[in-house]
Amino acid sequence: MLVITNRALSSKLQATGVDSDKAFGEKQNSLGINEIRLAHVYRKNKKWEVKLVPEQDEKERTDANLPSRVEFNKTIARCKENGRDCLIYVHGFGKSFKEALEQAEYIEKCYNVEVVMFTWPTNPGGFVTMEYRDVKRIALASTGAFDRVMERIGKYLSEPGFDRSSLLSCGVHLNLMTYSMGNFLLQHYVLSDYYGRETDMFTNVILCQADCDNVGHEAWLHKLIAGQRIYVTINEKDKILGWSEAQNQRDRLGRTARNLIASNTIYVDFTGGENVGNTHQLWGEVDHDTVISFFSACFKGERAEELSGFSYDSRMNAYRIQRDTKKVKQ
Repeated sequence: MLVITNRALSSKLQATGVDSDKAFGEKQNSLGINEIRLAHVYRKNKKWEVKLVPEQDEKERTDANLPSRVEFNKTIARCKENGRDCLIYVHGFGKSFKEALEQAEYIEKCYNVEVVMFTWPTNPGGFVTMEYRDVKRIALASTGAFDRVMERIGKYLSEPGFDRSSLLSCGVHLNLMTYSMGNFLLQHYVLSDYYGRETDMFTNVILCQADCDNVGHEAWLHKLIAGQRIYVTINEKDKILGWSEAQNQRDRLGRTARNLIASNTIYVDFTGGENVGNTHQLWGEVDHDTVISFFSACFKGERAEELSGFSYDSRMNAYRIQRDTKKVKQ
């Protein structure tokens, strides 16, 4: 798995280039919050091993051997070789580096996709209410680092030597999922001066259980560009976003089935689906074939809303999960 981060490097990783799931901490990179590093992550004897992607000396560095370019090409090659699509994943609040890795690993294994994770410092510790506010400030400050990731991938995709049509003809789609407070980061990236339509390289952009204000969300979603589709998932009983609503005193986008008015967005309401309950992590904690099929289709660049387990409710302007669909067989 390829990991891109603006987290601080451990002293061991800095010294040797190799460490465990302690490789990246809960503070920003010592060179600045916009500074990103790349690493390969493996499971070795059931334990995580992290290897830092080395950076060339400035005298040896050329446009052709930039680490980000080399790793992008390797990632696409793996996708083609293994017949997998690629998902850029941005996690949410309160995740240590290890927890973020476990989420990304689960997505890779469950949905058979190549995950490239952008991980940012979201678990600084302390009283949870103050920590939540601190992480929102970190999200705002991390938009520059996220822009560097988006800009570089977009650049490599659009260069004359790269045939994007060939990528699609091989069945490889690039998709983006921002989860929970990762959507707060995305929101402020889109509203910033950094944003220049970079997200149009993604076939599907999935805003999963967005910890953002519902009121006024259409303003920034209308600025957000996707190659084909933008999805917003909703669970009105989401327990985590219920806590967030109490902190923000405003309805959260991922928990509200009202005011669904962004004209470029496909809203999908999972409320009341069998086994959904008050789940926040819809893609990983719901034992339901329609839910799993939805995310699988999203990650493959398909029209997930056209699955048989959903029906369109024109009053809400949302696709709603049918309550009589069967759960996954054990």
